Amino acid sequence: MIELAPNHKIGLALPNPIMIAAGFCGFGDAYERLIDLTFFGGLITGPITLRPNRGSPQPRLVETPAGFILNTGLQNPGVRSVIKHYRQRWTRLGRPVIAHLPAAEPDDLKRTARALSSLGALAGLELGLPPGVGPYELELWLRAIRADSELPLLVKLPLGSDPELAAVAVEQGADALVIGAAPPGAARSPRSGQTVSGQLYGPALHSLALRDLRNLQHLDVPRVASGGIHSAADVKAFLEAGAKAVQLDSLLLIDPQAAQRLATAY
Repeated sequence: MIELAPNHKIGLALPNPIMIAAGFCGFGDAYERLIDLTFFGGLITGPITLRPNRGSPQPRLVETPAGFILNTGLQNPGVRSVIKHYRQRWTRLGRPVIAHLPAAEPDDLKRTARALSSLGALAGLELGLPPGVGPYELELWLRAIRADSELPLLVKLPLGSDPELAAVAVEQGADALVIGAAPPGAARSPRSGQTVSGQLYGPALHSLALRDLRNLQHLDVPRVASGGIHSAADVKAFLEAGAKAVQLDSLLLIDPQAAQRLATAY
């Protein structure tokens, strides 16, 4: 068992260290006919906001030489609808499910966290931070979530962020750190001619995440690595650098079966 919240009264135990990152398996339904989610240690849901979000217009995905640009615009039906349609699925899955909360107004975060934390179907919450966020905003968001939730809390840091941000997250009660959220990028769609701005995903991010992971070794909380994992060697490099677990992202879109094979190896 992998424990991601050793100092939390509930704890967050994973049967293996291979997780699915936010946005890459929907709410637990995106790959149900392609792969078996019970092979994974846990999954992070797609973004959940207080109110419905229609997301970004098409095109949302553009391939690049190093991976792809993706911008869903945080599309989701809102917390009430998510709970109505997916709470039973999460309970039946038999694996820890962690709800991803993108940064928002503190009151919105507080209400969303309160609704999700009362279900008894979730193992934890993950707060996703945008690029350029400062310590003050982070403190407000964490206090808002903690005000009405006793679930273990992960904080997903942007790649390349100031190490001080990680320290503030720990000081304010984060049970684990996720390193890290994909960086912003843009690429021109060859079909439409439009430029799509979003997050950059692909194998090249592995080296960036490995650097950040090593730079945060001094913090006494579990660290989860995310970014550019496409092979068993990628997973091994993160675990040997001190990560307790890893999150798969781009591999799920490129080759879901390869992602499952990585999970079954652990």
